[in-house]
Amino acid sequence: MAVEIVTEKEIWDSFIDAGPSGLLFHKWDFLTITQRHTGYAFLPYGIYKGEELVAVCPLFCRQANGISVVLSPPPMQAVIPYLGVVMGREYATAKQSKKESMLQLMADGIGEAVRDLAPNYLSMTFAPGFHDIRPFIWDGYLTRINYSYAIDLAPPLETLWGNLNAKLRTGLRRFEKDGYYLEEGDGLTRFYETVRQRFSHPEMDIPMITRDYFEDIFRAYPDHAHVYHLYDRDGDLKGVGTTLEYRRYILWVGGPKINGTSANEYLQWCLLRDAKAKGFSEFENTGANNPNLNMHKAKYNPDLAIFFEVSRKDGVGRVAEWAYSNIVNRPLIKRRMVPYIR
Repeated sequence: MAVEIVTEKEIWDSFIDAGPSGLLFHKWDFLTITQRHTGYAFLPYGIYKGEELVAVCPLFCRQANGISVVLSPPPMQAVIPYLGVVMGREYATAKQSKKESMLQLMADGIGEAVRDLAPNYLSMTFAPGFHDIRPFIWDGYLTRINYSYAIDLAPPLETLWGNLNAKLRTGLRRFEKDGYYLEEGDGLTRFYETVRQRFSHPEMDIPMITRDYFEDIFRAYPDHAHVYHLYDRDGDLKGVGTTLEYRRYILWVGGPKINGTSANEYLQWCLLRDAKAKGFSEFENTGANNPNLNMHKAKYNPDLAIFFEVSRKDGVGRVAEWAYSNIVNRPLIKRRMVPYIR
């Protein structure tokens, strides 16, 4: 077993493309763009068995004031909800005994990398579908369960429609009758303005990132990153949202209600139909951890998907975590301390 920094984009992206579990978040350009806009150093670790690359794990490291932090993903939770390990394509079809040995190989490799980095605080949040975190539990990591919503797109569209909440269907028929329509946008101006307003609210406990970040992502992935606008019959903007369309159809970052309407409900239904028409097997509306939003998202009858976070910290890391949660993350201080807020 050897753990090494992968230095070539082609090797990294070929590995992600070949396996079934990597997402657009795991692609090389997505990660390097994230490094540039967060100030965290991107460390693309690969775990090898001989010459064979069996797993990769993107880590982000930052050192400040004598404190070392290693995260995957970095602190942009609303933008990259999960990241962590990607196993090779052989893992999904392997027998359980083979899976166990591959997992242990991966965990040993990450353990070696972490020992070299010696962080005071470490956190990794894995993508839905990566459930076997036992090697990390056995190694003393703390664990946390997170939730997301996903809709299986295999049934006919009529069945998906029938699965919706009855009150929601009534509202969607009204929007259909009133001539609302969806178009793919050719720029990010309208999207970013709505997101800026949303993330600037004092109660938001996550930082807003710059428009340049979104523009870089959309420029790097024109075939996979999309922005959609919802208009009424008169051509007035009523909703906006972005998707990542690579393996899964992910409803990524959306804007708030415009003029207090519930048009975002129709926007999501339009995107679900778009995902179905494009042949995706799953539609994900990221995040099921906010009670204020869950009742809205549950109207579409999604399945509840789980994903895991593992973490460890020493005494210095515990103090740093407390300071961030209780001091730095307060709205007025957050806007001064987090460098990618505008």
